[in-house]
Amino acid sequence: MNTFTTKTIILTVIGLLSFSIMSFPKLPVEVPGLGGGDSTDSGSVDLPSAQANLEKTMGEALAYLNQAEYHFQTALGRSEDAAAAQSRVKTLNSGGDVDLNAVLESTSSSRKAGAKAEAEAGTLSADAKKEYAKGLLPYAQGVALTSKVSKQAKTWIDAAQGELKSIKNPMKLNKLRKSLAGGLKIAKAIPNFLKTLGTSSKGVFSFAKKQKLDTKKAEKSMPKDDF
Repeated sequence: MNTFTTKTIILTVIGLLSFSIMSFPKLPVEVPGLGGGDSTDSGSVDLPSAQANLEKTMGEALAYLNQAEYHFQTALGRSEDAAAAQSRVKTLNSGGDVDLNAVLESTSSSRKAGAKAEAEAGTLSADAKKEYAKGLLPYAQGVALTSKVSKQAKTWIDAAQGELKSIKNPMKLNKLRKSLAGGLKIAKAIPNFLKTLGTSSKGVFSFAKKQKLDTKKAEKSMPKDDF
């Protein structure tokens, strides 16, 4: 085979390869819905998974807060309220279906009642002080988780509402509304619940310091940002 023929074959092969490479469509660097990319539409959020994560985190926060309430109410001699808080903890840790909105409401009511009792209480006994101190760390952990879930809730509710607005089919819209109803209710309730915790936290730590309790470890676990 002469040199001219060899060169001709090589150039032909190179040309064919170049054409083949150019013929394939360029793949996107990021795929919406699998992380990354510039897409901000609701399709980039896995709403069912995000809702499950939201509910899981809220459940954990409520379990911590009610564990704390059990210790607080026991220390204050409020046995019925302590038992109710303990019952909520068992329900939340049971692994079964839980009405988180109902637990959230009862937790909020319990904390308000506890705050009133703390304001009216005098100096606690030595045993009561130890009992109250046991609730400080789980209380702080519950507040920190609630602060975290509030940020998750904002992202999720924006995506959920965007998805609802984008659907024109009435049947699909109704089905989606039903599937997201629980998450939407929780997400909308969290801001007010967080305000209740913000107010009560000042009272909890003020009362603990009044009783000469060590609050350093618990206060370190509180969220750093204002809430």
